[in-house]
Amino acid sequence: MEIDGSGRIYLPARIRRQIRERRFLVRVEEGRIILVPVRSAVERYYGIAGPAAYTSAEEIDEAVEREARRILAGEGLR
Repeated sequence: MEIDGSGRIYLPARIRRQIRERRFLVRVEEGRIILVPVRSAVERYYGIAGPAAYTSAEEIDEAVEREARRILAGEGLR
């Protein structure tokens, strides 16, 4: 592997296929470059509460409208 003029290191496809992450913490230890995969908070917690109830902005808008109608009809007031 080489570092290009812009400082980029290109990883061969066989290595990229083994490591799916795209962001890394870079450490230098005893003259070695160590790449530690880092996952964002979104990636870490995505799906933790189960599948999403809505898959589009339109579905969310429809659900908000239904709930607003239900509340305004007095069903949600206690």
